[in-house]
Amino acid sequence: MIDSGSAGMWGGLKGTEAGRSAFVHSALLFRSQQDYLESVVRFVLDGLAADEAVLVAVPDDALALVHDALSGSVGGFTAELRMADIAEVGRNPSRFMATEGCFVDEHPDRRVRIVSQLAWPGRSDDEFVACVEHEALVNDALDGYPVTKLCLYDASRLDDQLLADAGATHPFLWRRGALQRSPEYAPDDALRRCNRPLAAHPGAVTYTVTKSADLSPARSFAVNYAGWVGMSKDGIDDLQLIATELATNSLMYSGGACRLAFWRQDEHLVCEARDTGRFDDPLAGRLDPGPSGPASRGLYLVNAISDLVRTHTTSSGTTIQAYLRFDQSPGPNG
Repeated sequence: MIDSGSAGMWGGLKGTEAGRSAFVHSALLFRSQQDYLESVVRFVLDGLAADEAVLVAVPDDALALVHDALSGSVGGFTAELRMADIAEVGRNPSRFMATEGCFVDEHPDRRVRIVSQLAWPGRSDDEFVACVEHEALVNDALDGYPVTKLCLYDASRLDDQLLADAGATHPFLWRRGALQRSPEYAPDDALRRCNRPLAAHPGAVTYTVTKSADLSPARSFAVNYAGWVGMSKDGIDDLQLIATELATNSLMYSGGACRLAFWRQDEHLVCEARDTGRFDDPLAGRLDPGPSGPASRGLYLVNAISDLVRTHTTSSGTTIQAYLRFDQSPGPNG
């Protein structure tokens, strides 16, 4: 039985230093399903009772459990409760910040709450790096906004380094039912660890773009390669857009050539862009730039389409790798 009363540990937030802050970014390391459900239900009901809009983004199986646990308890509230499968809205961790930002923008007149489980067990190592990067960057992206955010980590199934990174990227941790400042909080250090070199693939096919006139043949090159490995038409269209936006971004900001590379890696087709520029804004492409921000719209589209985007940048150059899930083209009778 879940105690769904709102006077539990979440009610203690109001009188704390965190409760007076605009953006409250906390992590909960849970070890049982009961702990998970009790914490999420209390967090959600506390928010609805305070007339706060609530977004719950967790894996589909957990989403069903949360929905059942909340059924019968939310009917009397007028604030919005939205539930989403994190495997859809956050498959690419670099895309999830836009989901959060849009939810905040949709409710300009009230505080919002966000529950997320971005680093769910079973993700790849590269995906976990991108999750850590997201949680480090969101501290600046949502700074000053009226948001209370709870990030969930399965302490029984995730490795020790990822759990330590939760403390490094979240200024607040829930421990023994109390909200505490994280003594390990150091998001800049976490970002430096995430800025890992990205190895070139020895079997990649490459095309170098040196001027805008090269973009059209580069798209044709990408189409031919994707068709050769059997990608579907929709996948080919997505790959064309990714390659075009990455190459265009390089031409605009690096001041030099962009080497595009393509290869098949397990269930993904990877498009890589390498140039000699430095990527100075890690938030570029993670939030919807709107009509006044064309400079980052290309990267925003890449994040929106891709299943994973990884970036490594130094003073001598930048590498961006976009992973697109391989969608096999149907046969002639398909």
